[in-house]
Amino acid sequence: MQQRTRSKIALVFSALVFIGIGIGVFIGARHFIADATRVAHTHEVIGRIDEIQARVLDAESAERGYLLTANQAYLLDYQTSVERLPVLLGNLRGAIDDNPPQAQNAIKLDQLVSRRLAQIQRVIEIYDAKGLDSARAAITQNAFRTTSAIREQALTMVDLEQGLLAERAASSRRSADLLLGLALAGIPFGLIVVASVYGVLLSELRRRSRAEKKAAIASAQLNTNLEQMQRSRADLQTLSRYTGLLQSCVNPDEALDITARTLSALLPEVAGSVYLLRASNDRVESIVSWGEPRAESAAFLAPDECWAIRRGRPHVIGDLLQDAGCPHIAKPDPGQSVATACIPMSAQGTQLGFLFLVGAGPGPLQRLNIAESAMEQLSLALSNLRLRESLRLQSIRDPLTGLYNRRYLEESLTREIARCGRRSQPLSVLMLDVDHFKKFNDTHGHSGGDALLAAVGQLLSAHLRGEDIACRYGGEEFTVILPESSNEHARRHAEEIRHALSQLSVPFAGKTLPPATISVGIATYPDDGVAGITLLRKADAALYRAKRTGRNRVLHFDSALDGPG
Repeated sequence: MQQRTRSKIALVFSALVFIGIGIGVFIGARHFIADATRVAHTHEVIGRIDEIQARVLDAESAERGYLLTANQAYLLDYQTSVERLPVLLGNLRGAIDDNPPQAQNAIKLDQLVSRRLAQIQRVIEIYDAKGLDSARAAITQNAFRTTSAIREQALTMVDLEQGLLAERAASSRRSADLLLGLALAGIPFGLIVVASVYGVLLSELRRRSRAEKKAAIASAQLNTNLEQMQRSRADLQTLSRYTGLLQSCVNPDEALDITARTLSALLPEVAGSVYLLRASNDRVESIVSWGEPRAESAAFLAPDECWAIRRGRPHVIGDLLQDAGCPHIAKPDPGQSVATACIPMSAQGTQLGFLFLVGAGPGPLQRLNIAESAMEQLSLALSNLRLRESLRLQSIRDPLTGLYNRRYLEESLTREIARCGRRSQPLSVLMLDVDHFKKFNDTHGHSGGDALLAAVGQLLSAHLRGEDIACRYGGEEFTVILPESSNEHARRHAEEIRHALSQLSVPFAGKTLPPATISVGIATYPDDGVAGITLLRKADAALYRAKRTGRNRVLHFDSALDGPG
């Protein structure tokens, strides 16, 4: 009886120990999850602050673009930023309403942004009413101070969030240390209790066996839980670092390379490929791959050959020999069990492609939730990179001809002169002007004139080398930068362009426009000057002489005929 009582006491004590450890692990896990949530929230707030700054910069860029080009497309970009900023500021206030100091900072940031938008709006109104010079005069130091104040306010808010992030990361580490301490202290103590119970129940073999099994099961479960928690923590850290790297990528190739290395580390037993839709949406192409696949997938395929793209959700196969896989996946050898998964990628309602994973079967691939989370981040990153590239091209391209604009010309000419100077190479500048363009416009209308200018832009693009830079200088005037080109080479190239344009037939409104001619002026670095503005001025002087002496000809700058320049 006494032995049975001692056995019961030992069993109860053992159970209480493991229950206590389980409760401690549960509480520690809840603290760890809460800390991770707060860390993610802090990253979200920092991201929203950065997005507000980016939108203000977009508005300023659109203002500058509109002032320089009078292109209404920049006003649309500006209005988009103006409409989006109140929403972003509202989201930021909602995210930090539990932090009074940050809430006050958000109010101040809102006021600064509103002030800056008002300044931009005033400059645009002055430009519309009085022109570029008045608009430039209206841009005062207040605008720069306001922009600096916005940047400083955002930096202040980010610094506060970074402080919170450090505190929350420290709290997360403490929670992890608590869990590790519970594991390290609980397992040995539990084993001691089990050994004690084993000694007490030595005469009761059947009870001893059950006690040992319970202890072994509890220990194994504890180890499993600990491993899962440690793995989850490592996965969260890896995904957090992956997200940060994606935000710093400057092109899709970087993002895809980081994705391949990250998924290869997170899913070491699984091979994979990232497929992206072409711009035409008619083909999907494998861009990056990793691992040794157990089943091959086509490098190119039509979108309807993947069930994930068709259905807009993951298509998971536990065994290719037993289930219907996507048509783009080759059947494995008989007797080889292969599992696959196709995870679609989309952002803002637009299909971008899919992720293909393949590993050993049977049964679905493990930890697909990690891959889905990574694809969500990659989709957002690719969408943002494409939007950023689209905005960059809009800021440096002339929409009618597809050539670079004057702003890009000035930047490129300075850069190319410096490069050719370092290599002791010449550089030539061509100034081209369509002859009698005003008369052409009067005869065929502005639409006909636009069609001719667009055709000139296409012709220049087709007749230039990869390193040459063609720009629309303004109106019917074009500029071409020819790096590492002497005066003789530039003259031959200009004659080829002049002759090609004289043979050009431009279809318009069901008819063919009459051929046009161009006059070309040439200036060469360093013979005619070492500064970009000097070369442009001298090439323009040579162009003026070409038009004055009969048009439809190519002339190089001559100081005796064109003056000092």
